[in-house]
Amino acid sequence: MKRETLESIAMKYFLFFSILIFFSACQRNDYVVGTPEKEGATYDTGPVLPELRHVKNDTALVALYPSARVFYLDLKIKNSERYINMIRSAQKHNKPVRAKIFTRPYTMNGEEISEIYPPTEKDIQVFKAAMRPD
Repeated sequence: MKRETLESIAMKYFLFFSILIFFSACQRNDYVVGTPEKEGATYDTGPVLPELRHVKNDTALVALYPSARVFYLDLKIKNSERYINMIRSAQKHNKPVRAKIFTRPYTMNGEEISEIYPPTEKDIQVFKAAMRPD
């Protein structure tokens, strides 16, 4: 009788710790947005059409057309939420943005976007002319 009680208690503790370990292992790490800043040499892409392909945890994959190359945006950096909103707005209104890309990749994901900023009026005019040639 005591043996069954000890086995049932041991089983309850085992299940409790198994569930505890499972849920602690499956939690997503929430990073504080906007704390780190990265520095390095960058180049300007000129006016490009952005497409937000995938957002997962702390990384967003962005395609910049007409080159259709995929870059990544680190969501832990300062102003990353503003960049994502600018990309979504540009996609919705079919307008170009300008992007600065780090010349040296920081990870194996490929090239990283340093900054997204709005195009000039001249960029928009050239873009519209290229989209609707007369």
